Amino acid sequence: MARRGSRAGGAGKPRAGKLVRKAVEALDKPRVRGPNPDLPPVTIKIQRKPFMPKGPFQRKTNALKKLGEEGKLYKATNPVARNDKITSDYRQDLIKRIHEQYGRRNPEFSRRLIDRVTDPTRMHPDHVWELQLGGPDHASNLRFLHARTNTDIGTRQIWPQIQNLTDGTPIRIEVIE
Repeated sequence: MARRGSRAGGAGKPRAGKLVRKAVEALDKPRVRGPNPDLPPVTIKIQRKPFMPKGPFQRKTNALKKLGEEGKLYKATNPVARNDKITSDYRQDLIKRIHEQYGRRNPEFSRRLIDRVTDPTRMHPDHVWELQLGGPDHASNLRFLHARTNTDIGTRQIWPQIQNLTDGTPIRIEVIE
């Protein structure tokens, strides 16, 4: 039996790995740019866990709930478009502002704040309007959030509930505290 690529007179068809195949499929898939009014809305649940600081959790979920009520949330086409430079620039801008405001008057406090926002185990720049729910990848959509809270809400709670939905499915949010 001849192997691919070993036929006489031709190079044969190369085998595509999973990553290449998914990238090619993503290119062929049209990007959804808003909720599809022909699809029924789906309510997803977000639950506060004991390790999540109450205030930041409420700010994040209140914003998502409001966006859902306004009909702006939907399951975006994956992989979502993301520019890491926007997040990096947002972090650098905050560091600059901390240094300008506190650097001379209170250098120890300035250092502690900067350490807090540069430690990826403590704080993440978070897309308040989740990219996976149609949010813009823009600095105006970023706020720092407790790292575990950010990861848990986006990766462990929202994504499993929307991953098998049709792109464009309208999303509503129910908050469980």
